[in-house]
Amino acid sequence: MEKEEFLKLKAKFFKIFANVPLNLREEIIAVVENKSISWLVAYVEIEQNTQIARKILEQLKKMGVL
Repeated sequence: MEKEEFLKLKAKFFKIFANVPLNLREEIIAVVENKSISWLVAYVEIEQNTQIARKILEQLKKMGVL
């Protein structure tokens, strides 16, 4: 994934995350490398620009969330 697409997906994620109710933020939204990823974990990974963040964003894009 190129940097421009990463930044675009990252911005979309943060907009969506802001509207996710607090009680749903612990729900699993993706599975990456056999690890369950909740909204909160995704937020931290994406904010820190980790390699897992790229995988999370790619998966959310494929699922139509982003």
